[in-house]
Amino acid sequence: MPDWTGFAELYHEVYREPPYRESAADAARFREALAGHAELPGFALETVHSGGELAGFAYGVAREAGWWPSLAAGDPPSWLAGSPLFYVYEFAVRPGLRGRGHGRAMLDRLLGARTEPAAVLAATTAAPAHALYRRWGWTVVAPVKTGASELLARPL
Repeated sequence: MPDWTGFAELYHEVYREPPYRESAADAARFREALAGHAELPGFALETVHSGGELAGFAYGVAREAGWWPSLAAGDPPSWLAGSPLFYVYEFAVRPGLRGRGHGRAMLDRLLGARTEPAAVLAATTAAPAHALYRRWGWTVVAPVKTGASELLARPL
C-alpha cells in the first residue's frame, strides 16, 4: 500500500487556510479516506511536483449509474441521473504554485481519459476554487446538506 503521508501533509497545508480551516486531525482523516478510496475500482490520481516534492494532487473514483453523493441536498439533474459518474474527491495545489496552470493541467489529465459521461465534485462556495471551477466550465447542480458548499458537474 502506498504511503499517503505526503498527500496528508499537502492537504493540511492547503486546507488549513480560510475558508476551510482544517486541522491536523482532519488531515489524518483525509489520509484514511484517500487510502480507502485508492482501494476502490475506478480510482484515479494525478499529481504535480515542484523541486522534487509533491505540490498538488487531484483524485477521484468512478461511480456506477444511479450513484449520487449522500451529501447532496437534492436529486441529480436529468442530464446526470442514471449515468455513471466520475466523482472528484479532492483537488489541491500548494499555495505558491497557484495561478500557473498546474492545477488546470492536472485536473485535465485526471478527467481526460475518463469514459464516464460526466464528472461531479463538491466545492465550498467561499473558496477561490469554486469560482475557478465555474470558469473552467463546471455547473452548479445541487446544494450540499451541511455547510456552504455546492455540487458542481461537467460533461466529459
